[in-house]
This record gives sequence, structure tokens and C-alpha cells, in this order.
Amino acid sequence: MGGIRAIGRKKGVVDRRFIRGLGTWTVYRRDIHSFVEFLQRAGLRDLRDVRRVSGLTRAYIASRGQALRGAGGSFQTIEREISALTKFSHALDVYAERHGGESAADIRTVLTEEKARWREELAPRSNGYTTRAYPDPDGLYAAISDPALRLQARLMGETGCRAEGVGAPARGSNPLTVANLLGMGADPVSDEAAGRILVIEKGGKQTEHYVGAATYQALADHIQEHGQLVSGYRSFLRAVETAARLTGQYAPGRGTHGLKHSFAQTRMREATEAGFSYEAAKQAVANEIAHNRMDSVDVYLRA
Repeated sequence: MGGIRAIGRKKGVVDRRFIRGLGTWTVYRRDIHSFVEFLQRAGLRDLRDVRRVSGLTRAYIASRGQALRGAGGSFQTIEREISALTKFSHALDVYAERHGGESAADIRTVLTEEKARWREELAPRSNGYTTRAYPDPDGLYAAISDPALRLQARLMGETGCRAEGVGAPARGSNPLTVANLLGMGADPVSDEAAGRILVIEKGGKQTEHYVGAATYQALADHIQEHGQLVSGYRSFLRAVETAARLTGQYAPGRGTHGLKHSFAQTRMREATEAGFSYEAAKQAVANEIAHNRMDSVDVYLRA
């Protein structure tokens, strides 16, 4: 694994197969150790036996998927483990390039096939309140009767910003006005047309976010009609919690920040489905939720 360790090095200056983040390294190393212990129990003594490793990889992922299904676990967990084993296969490739040996491409084929299988068989996230995210954010939005508060909730769920950023700060006033509208652009994950907005969050930090075209138009229309999008935080919180109760999603502590968690989990899934590596997807989400450090995303991805 040391062959693909590139902690702290900038993106673009190292091989894409390498691991640049310490948080990712720590998580992946734990997952890979579990896999290697499985290989040892199966009697494997040489990791260079790629054909046998490939067959055991399928058996391992199948056992993990079955265990998660039995425990009510989520696809998100096995997705992370598959990402870790993909990096492991890259480490085998780097070793083979330097010392001779077989490519680990067959292992990656198995991982791709198993990922598709378990995406169908496991829920995107766990059912119980083991995560702060709302299981059905669209249902939550629809249950908010006030159009302005509904729009604020949708903006939180689509951008990952805090309540301050959608015009509902706990103190003072921080409305969204025409100055916050930056026009249309291409979503950096899906490459689809999306609206761009600039928001001011905690500590006065300015961040740029992308929202769906329909949501952007609704925001532009609201600002054109009312001059701004703004509410008191207490009103916003009550609206979200009332909608959560109506849709069976209420749990103490979710509050409005649960929408930020919903965004992070949905965006992570979108990024990996768009072809981002697990590491690159985490970094993209970290940037969008204005935390920047990759390991800060972990709390939002608990499922």
C-alpha cells in the first residue's frame, strides 16, 4: 500500500490511483486489513496470485453485502469498502509494474459487478435514525405549506449550505437578493445545466453553490416579486420540523441541519455514479458544504 501513498500531495501532480488524503488512507487501510484477514482465513498466502484474489474478492463482497442486508445496513457502507478494495487493486498494479507480475484488472471487474449488484439489493442509507439526514427530503419540501420557507428548505437540501446561507440566520438578517444570483452554468458533478448562487454563511464566509434549474428559477422569481428571500430562523425550523412530523421523518436533533446531511449523502452518491473515485467524491462534497477538509465529510456520511 505504501506504493500508492501520496498524503498531502496536490491533485494533478500524482497518479490518480494514489491516495492523497490522510482521512481516506486511515479508513481504507482498515477496510483493506479486514479483506486481507479474510484472504488469510481462506488460505491465501500470496497476494500476487491475482486470479485467486479475484475469486475471493467476489466471495468477500457477497458476504459483506449479506451481512449488511441482515443488519439493515446501507449500500453506502459497501460502496466505501469497494472503493477501498479498488485502491488495493491499484496498489497491486503498482507493485507489478515495479517488480513484475499480473495486472489486477480482473479484481476491478469483479468490484464493478458487485457494486452494481448491491446497489440494487441494499437501501441507499439505513432506515433508522442512525443518520441525521432526512430519508425523503423531497417529501419534506412538499409538506411545507409556506412557499418561501419551502424554497429555503429546498435550497438547503440542494446546496448543502447552512440556514444562514438561505436567508434564515439564527441572529440578524442575511437575505438572498438579486446580488446572490450568478446565472446559469454547468453542474461540476453531473455537467447538467444548473443555477449558480453566492451565499454568505457562518463567519461571513462566501461560498458558491449549484442548484437545479427549476429551483434557481423559483428563487429568481421570488426575489423579483418580493425583493429578497428571508425568514426568521425559528419560523424556518418550525416549518421543517412540522413537515418532518407530517412525513414520518421527525427525530430530535435533525432540525434544519439534517438537510445539509441529506445533501452530502445524495451528492456523494451522485459523484460516485458520475465516475468520481470515492476520494475525489468526498473532496468535492467537502468543498460544496464549505468544510474543505475531506475527513470533515465523514460525519455527514454516517448511515
